[in-house]
This record gives sequence, structure tokens and C-alpha cells, in this order.
Amino acid sequence: MKGAQWMEIRSDRQKGLSYVELGRKYHMDPRTAKRYAESPQKPEYTLSEPKPTKMDSYKQIVDEWLEEAPYSALRILEKLREMGFNGGYSIVKAYVSSRKMDLNEKATVRFETMPGKQGQMDWGFFEDHLVHVDTVPSKRISVLWRIPGGDSVR
Repeated sequence: MKGAQWMEIRSDRQKGLSYVELGRKYHMDPRTAKRYAESPQKPEYTLSEPKPTKMDSYKQIVDEWLEEAPYSALRILEKLREMGFNGGYSIVKAYVSSRKMDLNEKATVRFETMPGKQGQMDWGFFEDHLVHVDTVPSKRISVLWRIPGGDSVR
């Protein structure tokens, strides 16, 4: 709430407007208008401390499991239930998805060098393929060569 609006509510109340009229004028509940009108200073709001959840005592274990492997929230829930966890799927899913986003950010760190200083090669394995040329079966081998600087021409 802006300080000017709080002052206007107090001023209108002193002029004789009812709390219902104040609520209608300022688009708020009459009880809120009453609280503002009777408040000697501008109301300050702060966030309360987060409430404890059923997951709190298990978060460290779940973090260790997620470091080991990318378990699904359902699998983690099964493992937690074996340990005596009595919470539901939604709280586990919310925590696991937030932790996985943090882990994914760590995994996508890029390493870059100046052009021409580093190369990349991918290896692949293929099954044997027979090619029939003139009714004689033979194996065909394909080779791909990369020429340095070959892609610099545009």
C-alpha cells in the first residue's frame, strides 16, 4: 500500500465515511479499510518465516540421491516411503523439480576457446552393411574428413 492511500483512507474516515464506503471507494474489504483508518502509522508488511514441511528432514537424503542419478519424483517417493515418509507425491515432485533445475544449471557450463584452437570429434559405431554391386556382395566403408577452416567460407 502506498502511504498516500493510507492517508486518504484516514482522512475520509475523519470526514465521516463508513468502513463499507471506504472499502467500496478503495476496492478493499471493509475490515481492511477499518484497520488502515484506525492505524496510527502506515502498516508495514513483512513475509513470515517459511513453515516446516514433511520433506524437511528428508531433503539431504534426496539431494544425495539426485547427485547419484536422475531419479524420478515417483521413484524417490517410493524410496522415502520405505524410510517412513508419510507425505504425498506433490511435495516430493515440487522439491525434486526445483533440485533438478539447479543440477541442470551446473551441467550446462560451456567451455569455449578461440576459433581454430580446439577441435571436436564424434565417434560412432555401425553394424556391418553389405552393398550389392554387380551382384557381388561387398562392404562399403564411409569416411568423413573435416578440413580445418573449411567452414570459415560463407
